[in-house]
Amino acid sequence: MIVKSADRVFQILETVGSRQDGITHGELSHLLKIPKGSLTYLLSNLLERGYLTFDRQKKNYMLGPKLLSLTGRYLSNIDIVKVGRSVIRRLVMEINEDTELTIMKDKEILFLYKEECTQPLKYSIPIGERAPLYATSAGKAILAFLPEEELMEYMSSVRLDPITPNTITDRKRLLDELCIIRERGVAYGIEEYHQGISAIASPVFNLFGDVVGAVVVTLPSIRFNPSKREIIEPRLLDAAKTISRKLGFEEENLKSINDSTKIT
Repeated sequence: MIVKSADRVFQILETVGSRQDGITHGELSHLLKIPKGSLTYLLSNLLERGYLTFDRQKKNYMLGPKLLSLTGRYLSNIDIVKVGRSVIRRLVMEINEDTELTIMKDKEILFLYKEECTQPLKYSIPIGERAPLYATSAGKAILAFLPEEELMEYMSSVRLDPITPNTITDRKRLLDELCIIRERGVAYGIEEYHQGISAIASPVFNLFGDVVGAVVVTLPSIRFNPSKREIIEPRLLDAAKTISRKLGFEEENLKSINDSTKIT
């Protein structure tokens, strides 16, 4: 059963939060179809408790500091592994290939969590292993969505050493591939870190739209054929988006992320 007054409070907070420059009393009343008298009472309570602020010059309501405080407490309790564990497990059940959850640590990829498949032939990545960002699908998935300044700093400082014959060692070619990854939302690594092993990864975002990790599926190249890719890619994308949503990310913000962190 929905409590009407409580539902209206949520509607108010969601509507105010969707307006970057705030919203007036009249606009709120019109959009939410709440009588002005009732709306005034609700807004006064939200202002008093710090969930909203009011700009007297513009006569606009905006989100208040109390929400930021609650958000901070929420974020402090978030563990990407705790959030992603069940999602990764379900993905492995669907595709029956090893899947890992990774983050960027000290300009490397760090493997935090894994679920193994039942295939007899596979490559097992130990938890805690690190690998170069530029030579892995997970690393490239994260690099593609870093702010431009951070990406350029990485590109200017890293040595693109050849780890296998397939490792990308040309900076322009790597940047071109990162642009493609941004458009598709997935990154491939075809025997760039280990010969005979291929991988596909998709980025994970947090509440603020920052790329914080990647979900990566690894398997022997002999099984990484077009039909297998068709099975993995949509399910992988869905898993990464699900974890991002659990971290507070709103998918409609992805376009603004692409615009603000464009690779040039």
